[in-house]
Amino acid sequence: MLGWEFPPYFAGGVGMVCYELAKQLVSQGVKVDYVMPYAPDSVNPDFLTVTDASRHVTENEANLGGLSITRVPSLLAAYQTEEEYLTTLKSIGQGKGSSSSDHTRQLYGENLLEEIDLFAKRMQVLINNGRFQDIDVIHAHDWTTLRAGSVAKRLTGKPLIAHVHITEVNKNNGLGVNAAVYDIEREGFFAADKIISVSHGIKQTLIDHYGIPAEKIEVIHNAGVKMDPVVHDGIDFKGDHKVVSFLGRVTGMKGPEHFVDMAAKVLEHCPKTKFIMAGTGDKLQSCIDKAKNLGIYDKFYFHGFYNRQDANKFFDISDVFVLPSHMEPFGVTPLEAMCKDTPTIITKQSGVSEVLNHCFKVDFWDVNKMASQVISLLTFPKLHRLMKDNGRGEANSLTWDKPAHHCLEVYHRLAA
Repeated sequence: MLGWEFPPYFAGGVGMVCYELAKQLVSQGVKVDYVMPYAPDSVNPDFLTVTDASRHVTENEANLGGLSITRVPSLLAAYQTEEEYLTTLKSIGQGKGSSSSDHTRQLYGENLLEEIDLFAKRMQVLINNGRFQDIDVIHAHDWTTLRAGSVAKRLTGKPLIAHVHITEVNKNNGLGVNAAVYDIEREGFFAADKIISVSHGIKQTLIDHYGIPAEKIEVIHNAGVKMDPVVHDGIDFKGDHKVVSFLGRVTGMKGPEHFVDMAAKVLEHCPKTKFIMAGTGDKLQSCIDKAKNLGIYDKFYFHGFYNRQDANKFFDISDVFVLPSHMEPFGVTPLEAMCKDTPTIITKQSGVSEVLNHCFKVDFWDVNKMASQVISLLTFPKLHRLMKDNGRGEANSLTWDKPAHHCLEVYHRLAA
């Protein structure tokens, strides 16, 4: 299995999905060797013993009862743009742990696309030195690992699965698509023997925009992520106010500016309401500016980057959670919120809407209806309690044993 992140080193939902899926596959008798990029300690904290491709190590010391981790030297990171890659590359060349920029250039690519090719070449080094000879299936997550997966397929002769969590087309709503990234995706999708899509929405994107035959794509929905059972009352923050929250990357795809517009409408009817926006991204400053321009900045708490502990606390103190995404391939945060007894509003354009019933659903552009749903949950205790109780039960029923079993069925079919 090839992925770009794995807890505790992760920046978003894909890392948690890979962790939960791999853990469940192991519990069902699968031996998983998870291959991931790993930068020097000057970038990443040391949390696992490394199997280093550049040193041709063939024995993996990070074996955890059927799950082993192979870390390949690389600067690839989750949700990384080309600009962010260059910034990281520059910091490594000038920082501790690297003797010179020349040394950096020998280890890492001049740009993000070259780094992806280097990741694939290091996979080739591992295989040529005796690794992965006993595998049955190659399972690659998202575009950064597809070339490495294709190399593994060519050298081992084993079937390749491309697990698609999002595409370049989805990220940009079809506008401003990076042609080089799109080409890598399409090349990898056609090289794969099977494609796993996290939602029917993503499947349709693969058919319409990449020309993938429908019968090649298997939809396997994600499940939820376990949350801390400890409950925070948040009384110091809430006072006599209700709280409405947004947690996620603050990017255009997630619709954070709609959240701010919705907040202004909610405050007209429920003035004793506070709003939490937790996360970072390119739209954070515009959301702050919008809140100031609307005169509601004092009602907002912009937290910035948040960890799992923060997420637990924010869900606990929230009376309503809203995910106003323009397009959400799946979206695990609504499941997390519902597990923590927080009534939830999602958009019809989210993949998770395909599996949830006990939440409110709205079109991302319909800010008036979104505000009306929030107001209803804040002002009608019986409705709030009903949504809370039914939502918790539904979210807790979506466990990882089901998608893992579905993946295992795909493995058996391909291996046969």
